[in-house]
Amino acid sequence: MRRLLALSEALAELERPEARSVNALTSDRVLCAAVERWLQIAIESCLNIANHRIAARGWTPPTTGREAFLVLAAHDELDPELARRLGRAVGLRDVLVHDYASIDLERLAAVVAQDLDDLRAFAQHAARWVAP
Repeated sequence: MRRLLALSEALAELERPEARSVNALTSDRVLCAAVERWLQIAIESCLNIANHRIAARGWTPPTTGREAFLVLAAHDELDPELARRLGRAVGLRDVLVHDYASIDLERLAAVVAQDLDDLRAFAQHAARWVAP
């Protein structure tokens, strides 16, 4: 539930119009850092929830973050295409965490503007998994 709440809060913060503006991200370093962090938290929350679901079901643990979503798809817990897109999001999370010095702000703004629906879709699945 805590990870789902963190995901929800990060997605709410990323709804700010300035979070998807290249100009705003370029001119406001604090905003840029916040957007990077919110996106990292959102993606990492999805990954943590996926791994928890896999462990709770007793399925073979994935060897990579990308694979976690594919395991869920293999067990009919996620649509395979959504699983592939979420796997690519893990790649973005890796860039945010490990290659932070070379973040492409146009790509960052585009992800916030166009790709949050995948994280929202995952949140809907996760909410059903934790519902009593």
